[in-house]
Amino acid sequence: MMGSVLPAEALVLKTGLKAPGLALAEVITSDILHSFLYGRWRNVLGEQLFEDKSHHASPKTAFTAEVLAQSFSGEVQKLSSLVLPAEVIIAQSSIPGEGLGIFSKTWIKAGTEMGPFTGRVIAPEHVDICKNNNLMWEVFNEDGTVRYFIDASQEDHRSWMTYIKCARNEQEQNLEVVQIGTSIFYKAIEMIPPDQELLVWYGNSHNTFLGIPGVPGLEEDQKKNKH
Repeated sequence: MMGSVLPAEALVLKTGLKAPGLALAEVITSDILHSFLYGRWRNVLGEQLFEDKSHHASPKTAFTAEVLAQSFSGEVQKLSSLVLPAEVIIAQSSIPGEGLGIFSKTWIKAGTEMGPFTGRVIAPEHVDICKNNNLMWEVFNEDGTVRYFIDASQEDHRSWMTYIKCARNEQEQNLEVVQIGTSIFYKAIEMIPPDQELLVWYGNSHNTFLGIPGVPGLEEDQKKNKH
């Protein structure tokens, strides 16, 4: 369930190079660095980006999630049965090698909750720790022990939330995992502008498996060990 949102203009990808003789920090702009780190976006819009560099941004150079989705329409069409909220769109993730991701189409307010996350319920003793479990979240009991896991690795158990990728650092994180009752939701931790990829990670209030971070009692134990 998505909260109310506000409309806003699409973001624009800037282009152009600095003149020689400038400091390295001035030459390597944030746009160039972005293109290097997220190479999958680099040529999405083709050479038209450079043809129009002396003009104002046109619809062809507008960097939006919808343009990304059209550029990878083959992959997106495979998920035609996927039901998406009106506020988001599925397109190629900004994280290299991670396939499809979820992007905002409009402003999403801080505090907006999305969910619940769906999947197979698996008992802790049945989890294969040798497998890639990146589509799995823990659900905790009140005492901090793991109640069960919700696993969305099988396609017939997936919802649109399955395609929200995990953030690699706090700077790019805009969603946090929250447990409400025995269900997992994602919550916006800031105002999210249009055409921003939704990236989730644990919040300070959420327990995590093996006590990393914030399982009840862990911080108290660490404080005792310091004395």
